[in-house]
Amino acid sequence: MTKLGREIIRILETDAESFSVKVEFDDGAVIDIRLGHIFEKPKGLAAEVLRGGMFDTCFVESGALAWPNGLELCPDAMRSWAVAVDLKPHRRRQRA
Repeated sequence: MTKLGREIIRILETDAESFSVKVEFDDGAVIDIRLGHIFEKPKGLAAEVLRGGMFDTCFVESGALAWPNGLELCPDAMRSWAVAVDLKPHRRRQRA
């Protein structure tokens, strides 16, 4: 069972062509999350992100993925989307 309440601590990569974002969570999991279901036929704030060419300007705000226009995505939901498409979290190596 997945623990809820995880936070994103940093964005590692963005790819506006494939609508994907690679993020690191507070438990060390690094996950490449596909957001096509939001951005391929966007509405509302997601449409504004694309019209403004802002996909690659995302940032972390209070542990969530956010954009300058106010769109925020819940980190728990993002993690479940990654699991739904069989993307497994990768643990980063601990330093010795």
